[in-house]
Amino acid sequence: MKTIKLICAIAAWTVIGSATVIPFVSGCTSCNKPEIVEAISDEGMLLNDDLVVYRSEDGKVSIKNAATGVVTIKDIRIDWTLRSRNDSLAVFCSDNKRGYYNMYTGEIAVPAQYRRAWIFSEGLAAVQRNGNIGFIDHQGKVVIDFLFPYHGNPLTEFVFDDGHCVVANADGKCGVIDKAGKWLIQPEYDTVNAFSEYAIVSKSGVSKQLDYDGKVLNSFVLDSVYELTYKEEERFENREGEIEYVDRTVKTGLFSYSVGGRYGLMDGNCHRLTEPLYSSIRAVNGNMFRAILLDGWSEVILNAKGEVMK
Repeated sequence: MKTIKLICAIAAWTVIGSATVIPFVSGCTSCNKPEIVEAISDEGMLLNDDLVVYRSEDGKVSIKNAATGVVTIKDIRIDWTLRSRNDSLAVFCSDNKRGYYNMYTGEIAVPAQYRRAWIFSEGLAAVQRNGNIGFIDHQGKVVIDFLFPYHGNPLTEFVFDDGHCVVANADGKCGVIDKAGKWLIQPEYDTVNAFSEYAIVSKSGVSKQLDYDGKVLNSFVLDSVYELTYKEEERFENREGEIEYVDRTVKTGLFSYSVGGRYGLMDGNCHRLTEPLYSSIRAVNGNMFRAILLDGWSEVILNAKGEVMK
């Protein structure tokens, strides 16, 4: 089973992906002429030892191929770069616009023209224009149109893996598209965790397992299940005739299950006694359970049937 590849969430967009953010150049405090910066290692943003960076005192950057003497990038202002570990193109920023350059040739592949840009994955990269996200290829051609609103996503999202990418619609609901932009899983979920063969989707606190034809594989998926126990003081007499007390763990026969960070009460026959409405549930005794509400402070008392004490 592969680990989680892609995650989309509305409350907090989760980060999952293979990207590295690296400062491109540092400031120059006392330059009277362009300064040559050392060649960057293969963990940096230039993967060709023949490429060197020139930086002028106003912070503008040029890249030159020392072997050929050709200046491949001239007088641009770069704030940061973002590169995929599995692609030749990296993101650069010039005058608050993003584009892509080739880490092996030092040449600009896609001119800086986008408000935001994400890493390439499986030949496609997400870019933002007029508040919407679309996907381009290595030549800068738009492959998937600008149909997906930007919701404050981190720069490690919008990654294709096994032909799947998690995006959201105008309402902020998540789904999964293929490399042609077709919906594989319709955008109607609060969160989507995409794996190679299936996705775990969540809506209104209930998670399901779907395949990429939209078929429900499992209609109720849990994050975890915990047996609810409590401590009971037990009195006994030791060999010397002295009275001692020890804590004994007592099983309640009930369980706390979690879905999306919320907890509910379940019996030993897999019957849900409550929906996942609480931030935690703890047993007081066999018929009394402390259930903390989602504010993390208020609490109610549940009985062994899951009923709230009135």
